[in-house]
Amino acid sequence: MKKLVSSIETPLDCRLARALEPDDVGLPEGMEIVHECVGGRWRIRVSYVVRRPDDILTLKNTLDDIVRALQVIEKSIPQ
Repeated sequence: MKKLVSSIETPLDCRLARALEPDDVGLPEGMEIVHECVGGRWRIRVSYVVRRPDDILTLKNTLDDIVRALQVIEKSIPQ
């Protein structure tokens, strides 16, 4: 077993972190998603204990979903 950790640093304000929190339910066993505020910017840390090769695909799909949601949030904010 290996624990993989991935961080996604965004240019977005920490106050927007609540936008993704509803999606953080029903995670696979061994996965954790943490929303952090670093220097006033929102960072998302995903950790997952990989037990079998298919778990890497689960982690990749989760990260893809987060990135897509972040893109929607970023596009909806007026410049």
